[in-house]
Amino acid sequence: MRELPKMDKANLNIEQFTIEISNWLLENDTADLANAIEFALTAFMPYIQAQRMSLVRLTPDNHFEGALAVAAPGYKPVSLPAQGLYSPYLEQISEGEIIIAEDNIHDIVKHDELLRSAMEGICAHIVVPFRVKGRIWGGITASRYLKPAHWDKDNISQIRCFGQILASTYERYAYWEKLQHKNQQLELLSRHLMDNQENERRMLSRELHDNFSQRMALLTIKASLLSNSLTVDSEKKSANALHDEIQGLAKDMQALSRSLHPAILEDLGLLTALKSECRRLSTIKDVDIQTLFDPIPALNKELSLNLYRILQETLNNVAKHAQASAVFVSLQYSDNNLHFQIIDDGIGCDLNLNANKGSIGLISIRERAQLFNGTAVFSSPEDGGFIVDIMIPALKEYYE
Repeated sequence: MRELPKMDKANLNIEQFTIEISNWLLENDTADLANAIEFALTAFMPYIQAQRMSLVRLTPDNHFEGALAVAAPGYKPVSLPAQGLYSPYLEQISEGEIIIAEDNIHDIVKHDELLRSAMEGICAHIVVPFRVKGRIWGGITASRYLKPAHWDKDNISQIRCFGQILASTYERYAYWEKLQHKNQQLELLSRHLMDNQENERRMLSRELHDNFSQRMALLTIKASLLSNSLTVDSEKKSANALHDEIQGLAKDMQALSRSLHPAILEDLGLLTALKSECRRLSTIKDVDIQTLFDPIPALNKELSLNLYRILQETLNNVAKHAQASAVFVSLQYSDNNLHFQIIDDGIGCDLNLNANKGSIGLISIRERAQLFNGTAVFSSPEDGGFIVDIMIPALKEYYE
């Protein structure tokens, strides 16, 4: 949070103070606005000779909810529940009526002992409602324990103006909070979907290995026995061809099983698994792949798997679309960051088209990076090629 502006109360009147505070609130980071509003309320109290203030919000269903409450040194701020705040003058506030109490606090709250005890010792109290975007947003309350008990018109106007500034700031903060909550929910959903996907891949890989691979091996043996039992050259030649096809199919099935669940990642580590994936592409495509891997700290299983999947998805895109002849893959550890790059010399990609329609592969890569507070940047130079640039901060929980 930015420091409060230096305000000499002997030379700065309330209007100038309000302008200074308004500019200061605009300059603050959104994440700090709750504390900033609290600071602003505290700094405003001496200008209206109040010892306690609070900001309350009117919900769309016409209920109060607490926003913020402050008090001068030696006084206790009012306790504001998050929702369902009771007020004996809710109806008046919702209609925009000002509530003023001057030496008659007990007359206003005499029907509610709890509220009366919370206002014990107050000699003057005011609730000023105000509008934001055309509707009654809520109100700002101020209480005095010391004289004067009278609220003059200037005080009321100044409180309303100040309340509108704080309310607009609070709305900005509340909107940001909602976005943060939604982003957290989306991140949890994305992580859950990826976990389910990995579980399904693991089960399918196990089924291919334990069931279908054994059956393919048995077929290979039977084809070999059949070939050996034949004496007619043409028939023997056909049987040998069948044997070779079955063997090729078995190898493809094994490769599919490994890609679905890379056991090499758990057995030999991330760098070996990345090199193995690069060799896989070079064997099925005429592509020269160069790698540059720095020694890195041992990563946890989740991050290792996601980096492997990022490479896998990128190389699959290269194989299907890039028409590349060379790929460069690097993984470096510096300045407390993991920097992962995959660069090809292919035909590139129309990033504007991708931004408008979206690419499931690139979206998946970006989401995998974001799961670890990282970034994924895609670029396609004018002279061709495509660059996937991943940056992951080196946080302790990402390492073993």
